[in-house]
Amino acid sequence: MPIRRDKLKTLYFGSMAAIIICVYLRFWFISALRDGKEVVKDANQTHSTILFSSSMEQKFNIVRYSDIVNVKGLNQSSSFHSISLLSDDKRIYFHETTGRDHLNLRQLCAVESTAKENSNRSVQMFFQSNHVNLTVGPLAHILEKYPNIFVILIDVRDYFNQTPLEDWYLRGAWRQSPYKTEHFSDYIRILSSYKGGGMYMDLDFVALKPFDDNIFWNFVPEEDDSVLTGSSFHFQKDHPIVRKMMTYLASSYHPKEWSYSGPAMFQSVVLKFCQRRAPLPTYPVFLCPDIRVLPKTYLYPYKFAEWKRMFRFSNVSGDDAIFQSYAVHTYNKLSKKEPIFVGSNQLYSKIARLHCPITYAHAFSNLKVNYF
Repeated sequence: MPIRRDKLKTLYFGSMAAIIICVYLRFWFISALRDGKEVVKDANQTHSTILFSSSMEQKFNIVRYSDIVNVKGLNQSSSFHSISLLSDDKRIYFHETTGRDHLNLRQLCAVESTAKENSNRSVQMFFQSNHVNLTVGPLAHILEKYPNIFVILIDVRDYFNQTPLEDWYLRGAWRQSPYKTEHFSDYIRILSSYKGGGMYMDLDFVALKPFDDNIFWNFVPEEDDSVLTGSSFHFQKDHPIVRKMMTYLASSYHPKEWSYSGPAMFQSVVLKFCQRRAPLPTYPVFLCPDIRVLPKTYLYPYKFAEWKRMFRFSNVSGDDAIFQSYAVHTYNKLSKKEPIFVGSNQLYSKIARLHCPITYAHAFSNLKVNYF
């Protein structure tokens, strides 16, 4: 009898174990099936997001630099099926050089005002990013309103690849510089001119009038008395002075000198190229063959030391220099913490209201404070 009882007990516990294992396997299978469906669902959602993103990019003239240069990879009906987008002497281009995927309101004002006043020209905004954030600020609205704006996304290493400035970029001494953002900006703006020509502008301008091709062509501007600057310039593609600038930038680098690859480079190269001692304004004639020096009143109605005039609360007299200027430089390095009060008679506010209306309207209706 003890032996019979032990057999029954063994059979009982064996059956219970089998039932438990079967139940466990059933639930495991159902769970795995459910997880598999979730993975498929997530994959489908991701695919939909990619398709949506692609259609948005096409709608808003957002394109990757690699797609432009790799023409074979583009759809025949695409508006970007031409390398001329990057080789256009009439284009006006900007660079965002911090690596962000969006612009702040003042930068948006620079792009919008330039597109508004120059509707017959391509206005190109370069981001060193693989996407642009259309949810920050009114960028989507601006891109929809101004079809002449193109957003170009670049991989920086690819952009410098096989150019005279590739070694400078790869060596990376600039990354340790206290002025790394400024110096990177100095280099990439000249690289873009080398690649495709056109008119460069810093993102702290506000355009006030159309840029006449007869004036803003193969020029370097005077910012202050006998002081040249690279915050805006224009050169046709393959202009010999751009090759001189590329050689200058590639041959030496001074990471601790703020102006070496910027204003100092422009001053040095232009004067040597033109065999002059002083860069006196020359427009409408040339300083030397096919190089103009524009007087400061065209883009810099206020001197470097007068930057606060843009933030004053007062009416400007009719003979103020700003009314003769084509644009105004706001010297962001000094003024970035100075507030612009929307709805006020502050000079910057009044100019923004007129020349970048979408940006200004966004600031007026969306800010929790009354300034930006």
